[in-house]
Amino acid sequence: MKTILLHVQDDERVDVRVENALAIARAADAHLDVMHITPADAEAVFESFGGIDVDGQGLQRLRDAEDALEARVRKLLENEDVSWDYFRRTGSVVGSLTAGAALADLIITGRLAHASGGRSSPTQMLGDLLHSTRTPLFIRGDEETRFDPLGPAMIAWDGSYEAANAVRDAAGLLRLASSVEVVRVIEDEEKADADRGLYPSTRLMEYLSRLDVHADYSTIDEEGGKVSQTLVSHARRIGAGLLVAGGYSHSRITERLFGGVTRSLLKACPIALVISH
Repeated sequence: MKTILLHVQDDERVDVRVENALAIARAADAHLDVMHITPADAEAVFESFGGIDVDGQGLQRLRDAEDALEARVRKLLENEDVSWDYFRRTGSVVGSLTAGAALADLIITGRLAHASGGRSSPTQMLGDLLHSTRTPLFIRGDEETRFDPLGPAMIAWDGSYEAANAVRDAAGLLRLASSVEVVRVIEDEEKADADRGLYPSTRLMEYLSRLDVHADYSTIDEEGGKVSQTLVSHARRIGAGLLVAGGYSHSRITERLFGGVTRSLLKACPIALVISH
């Protein structure tokens, strides 16, 4: 992991997101590409033709806020021992991040809506991004102030192609972790075959050992009919600060209609999440 794409926007958690990105970049000896994106639909509101900003003051306030954010982020970065670049883009947030991440190993983003508005909810934006990019997403924990890349990590395993992709994509962070536990949640219908799926746990453990990641494996029973809740509860019990999970192992339409692990974790997770599709 040598290039990290950090998505910054004007929200109350941007300082913590920058600090977390610096911690990961420092531990991995990686470069930060810092990107701020003004949503095209937010800027369109202020266009003189057909817009509401007749005197141009609204657009100027938007530009002033972008300048202030850039100055704030640059101040956080300038005295750190991490190499970085800062970019500003206007357009689709998902499209811009997907394009920027083509030559990045990790996207660091967040769950808060853009201050200047936009039609997509944060959960929808994250889902769209997860579906469109081949780069894993890192989302800081809702209850965390700082992420420690050298702390314990947990892998949510279900034997799926998506989970296997997530493990491979998170290899750089897993190597940094002080300990790694692979956890499989056993649902009622799986009790007769707890290791079903495309990839049995033995293959995963062999793969991790070749990465010099010496992990423990355990199975736990589902709690209250919620796999995501079960995973989070177990992560807290073992003190894990990072959860690695595959996204959309079921169809995305099914997840939207009936809920699902991916949607639940994208909406809220108290610890840091690395997720990929």
